Amino acid sequence: MDTRVARERLLELQRELQETIEGVTSGMEAGVTADSPNGGHDFGDEGAHEQQAAEQEAFVESSRTRLASVQDALKRIEDGTYGVSVVSGKPIPDERLEVRPDAATLADEEL
Repeated sequence: MDTRVARERLLELQRELQETIEGVTSGMEAGVTADSPNGGHDFGDEGAHEQQAAEQEAFVESSRTRLASVQDALKRIEDGTYGVSVVSGKPIPDERLEVRPDAATLADEEL
């Protein structure tokens, strides 16, 4: 994959992830939930709110993990190692990078 194209895609993905994290985090801090867009507190449905908060926290954590992966990929572009597995040193197929531009390994490798 052309590193210029990869950089553009990664920067866009980074921006989207940062916006998502900020938006969800802001909503969590303000007490906004999906079923009560203006916040509020429903004592009769406390369990559902707690479940939703846990799901939002997990989503934010997953987004932060992906953001770190994107930032690592941008560093690999700068280092000249983008598109090469960090495990085996083998080239990562363009098809994999098209689907997952922050891929650091081959599909059958684990970190």
